[in-house]
Amino acid sequence: MMVEKRAHMRVHPATGSQVLNVMTDHTIGRVVDISENGFLLSSRETIKPGIILQLSISLKELATKTIALGAECIWSDHQDSGLTFAGFQIIDISDADQQLLASVIDALTID
Repeated sequence: MMVEKRAHMRVHPATGSQVLNVMTDHTIGRVVDISENGFLLSSRETIKPGIILQLSISLKELATKTIALGAECIWSDHQDSGLTFAGFQIIDISDADQQLLASVIDALTID
């Protein structure tokens, strides 16, 4: 049995929520789920644990707003289908973007 290590509630944003690598201006994947301190990325690219990226996350729930953050890949799992699932920990986010993220999580949390 796996031990749950997450400290914060995870939510599933609407399909189409994209993750952009700010340094390359290239969309690297989509958000599967997100919490106040991390997210699960689904990507067609190889993502290696330990990599730190500057990202812009576009969540459908935020309309035209985006969340800018720095994140470190904690783990990744490459599937036979060609998809890679990667768990990221948020390591740098502004107070304003943290509030935006919190508002999305609150809106998506089902009591």
